[in-house]
Amino acid sequence: MKNNKQSVTLIKLGGSVITDKNTPYKVRIEVIRRLAREIKNSKLTPLIIAHGSGSFAHTSAQKYGGNRGYKDKWGVAKVARDAMEINRIVMDIFVEEGLPAVSLRPMSMMLTKGGKLKKNLFEIIEEVLSQGLMPVVYGDVIWDKEWRSTIYSGETTLNKIGLYLLRKGYKVNKIIQVGETDGVYDLKSRTISLINKENWNKIKRYLIKNKRADVTGGMEHKIESALSIARAGINTLLINGNKINELLNAILGKTVKGTIIRI
Repeated sequence: MKNNKQSVTLIKLGGSVITDKNTPYKVRIEVIRRLAREIKNSKLTPLIIAHGSGSFAHTSAQKYGGNRGYKDKWGVAKVARDAMEINRIVMDIFVEEGLPAVSLRPMSMMLTKGGKLKKNLFEIIEEVLSQGLMPVVYGDVIWDKEWRSTIYSGETTLNKIGLYLLRKGYKVNKIIQVGETDGVYDLKSRTISLINKENWNKIKRYLIKNKRADVTGGMEHKIESALSIARAGINTLLINGNKINELLNAILGKTVKGTIIRI
């Protein structure tokens, strides 16, 4: 599909929202179902969805590795299988709720070297979109020519897809990242409405002091990645998926309480 007027919205459902990160392999079924209904009720197409692994693949990855190689063959197979399992649960709910969702495994679409993407088969994404279907990707083990394997989060894969679509002439409206907070907080737990290249260094310095220190590393990476793709013209919106209809409103462009990341 090579239509320069084609507009696409990308959505990442965070692992912290769809699973209980404090309990290994515990999924939040009703939250996933509600988010699926909000996506459906938006009636917006086309959409590309990504989701995190939360307490599934993260649990096994901490034991067996995969980010820069793996400890043993069985271990990386376990990590890959756990990533598939949370995806299966998400897909079951999406299809039950009437979404024309199709799972596309990142492991089979990307090859990296030293963690950097070298080859992709994202043309598959274009084909799925052209048929009116909803591609769904997720955090997965990726085969690496230098490290044997690495791990790409759902948002990393989504960002790569967004940049690819831009190069192909699509308009990427925005990336909506659905987490468990109202965006990024300041030291007084107030939402920072905008992060850009002018204020990021200041925010980064005090982010580590935030009482939510357990997620600081992940948040810093999330913001750095979002700023990187913002340079290409893709803005990212961070919202709270625990709030009813917050995702629906974000998709429709209505006012939400979150953080927009742009240049």
